[in-house]
Amino acid sequence: ARRYRLMRMHTACHILSVVCQFPITGAAVGEDESRVDFDMTDTIDKDEVTAAMMEVVGANHPVYVRWITDEELAANPGIVKSKNVRPPLGMGRVSLVCIGENSSVDSQPCGGTHVSETQEVGEIHIAKIEKKGRENRRFRIRFGKPEA
Repeated sequence: ARRYRLMRMHTACHILSVVCQFPITGAAVGEDESRVDFDMTDTIDKDEVTAAMMEVVGANHPVYVRWITDEELAANPGIVKSKNVRPPLGMGRVSLVCIGENSSVDSQPCGGTHVSETQEVGEIHIAKIEKKGRENRRFRIRFGKPEA
């Protein structure tokens, strides 16, 4: 049960990175709450972000892993969303987590565990967006509906 909650939450973090297309400066996955930090100065509405995330969840896209070579990654540096951390190279291949048929929603290097389709994530929301510096915003994701 714990692992499955972490898989759901980890996939939710990927969905957030689809909705907020800014460089990622940090992240932490938890059973009940996760955070993703973005290099951004913009003000963004947490309810709009939640609605966009739930659209991806509700569309029930497949989530799967495929492998690319180190050379393919080097030729496509834009698929790395993390600003400061690069995937490990030197083993000859890198795993990508893909969302959507033929990666139509997203594709990015990741070695973590994920659910097999977006609807498995379930109800999620952005609980809070915190300013963590002039160019850093922290998004907190929680399960369930937003609290009124």
